[in-house]
Amino acid sequence: MEVFLGSGLDEFKKLLLSYHTIVFVGCSRHPGKPAHDIPEEMKKYGYNVVCVNPAARRRILGSLTFSDIKDVPRRYLEIVDVFRPSREVPAIVDRMLRFNILPKVFWMQEGIKNEYARKKLEPLGVKVVEDRCILKTYLALLSERDEVYANILRFARTYARAKGFALNPDPEKLDEIILALAYNQKRYGYRYCPCRTISGDFEEDKKKICPCVWHEEEIKRDGHCRCGLFWDPRAVRAPGGITEGPSSLAGRL
Repeated sequence: MEVFLGSGLDEFKKLLLSYHTIVFVGCSRHPGKPAHDIPEEMKKYGYNVVCVNPAARRRILGSLTFSDIKDVPRRYLEIVDVFRPSREVPAIVDRMLRFNILPKVFWMQEGIKNEYARKKLEPLGVKVVEDRCILKTYLALLSERDEVYANILRFARTYARAKGFALNPDPEKLDEIILALAYNQKRYGYRYCPCRTISGDFEEDKKKICPCVWHEEEIKRDGHCRCGLFWDPRAVRAPGGITEGPSSLAGRL
């Protein structure tokens, strides 16, 4: 029996599976610069990218773009990723605090460190990450999985955003579900939904891909679909995922 467990997830990888919107402070308009190319890559992986650039006169990367972080709607404040010199970080933090902007994660890109950010934000419950490239961290996660996993996760993020759903807020449960879907795609050739019983009718089973034909009614009724991939965002309180149901998806494959 196959067992799909969220293994190899350090705290940084868990953050990137817990949240799916990144606000890039200092996002550049110019291709070839890390502050442009890294947000662009994260967007390709299905993340909802929001840009902050005081000099921007139009959208960057086709994403929502603001001249000031205070103008970013609160619903987008999951990960704030900073592409500014370390010496400018205190001013960014002070402006956030002035306008009561508290993301889940305050992430400083590779080469950017600032103890002031940690001192001010961590007591308020904000996870602070220093001197770490968000793209390299995500690619390290994918290197432990495969391209099928990456494609399905990108699809799930894009679909959830289009439908107004949330993905499972527990990173290890989300990892388990995507691993199961990837396994089924490689085994059967399509994304057979991991929480349904195989009927034995190949053509009929193909109709029950994830997102499956039942999921919207289940989300409306229960707050999440049966396998727990898609959630009603109003039912998501914090990383923690489903508290009831099968402990493993393996027996349903």
